[in-house]
Amino acid sequence: MGYKRKSWKHIAFVFLLSFTLAVITSLGTTILMRKTNLGLALILLLVIVIINIGFDVIGTAATAATEQPHHAKAANKVPGARQTVFLVRHADTVANFTNDIVGDVTGAISGGMSASIVLEIIRTYPALEVHEIWIDTLLIALVASVTVTGKAAGKTFAIQKADEIIGQVGSLTARIEDLTGWTMTDKKRKGGKRHGNSRKN
Repeated sequence: MGYKRKSWKHIAFVFLLSFTLAVITSLGTTILMRKTNLGLALILLLVIVIINIGFDVIGTAATAATEQPHHAKAANKVPGARQTVFLVRHADTVANFTNDIVGDVTGAISGGMSASIVLEIIRTYPALEVHEIWIDTLLIALVASVTVTGKAAGKTFAIQKADEIIGQVGSLTARIEDLTGWTMTDKKRKGGKRHGNSRKN
């Protein structure tokens, strides 16, 4: 019963997080698309595709990395090492967020942006309206091909350089924690373990 409740909570959290990210990013890109020219719109589309690929690399690196190389750094209080251990230890959650949530949201947004760009092309060059279906098909196919190829290459790179990549992400996470004062470390979980051990003794 507890497992089912936890599962439903996780599903609800993923839904709300995905919905919120989709609304924010979609609204932001829609506003930018309306205020930019065709060239900048294409650059923005490329940025969204790169974000999709980049987060896929992070998710793959998290699942392929190992804790051991980072424990010594964490013991020596190297900045970002503790966060790196946490990310590797929770690789399934990291991969779910980066590969599934961010990946699917950015994939959906890039598809919508492609359609908007096609409409802008037709509006700017009315003579191309008779070729709209081909332009639409080619642009969507191009975006899909770049995304899939980028992810394929990124996965190979992520597996080969998993510890280095996740180490950089851990360092970035540490900087964000320092700037915001928000922490994602598992101090409470560790504290709970110590408390449990003391009770046994």
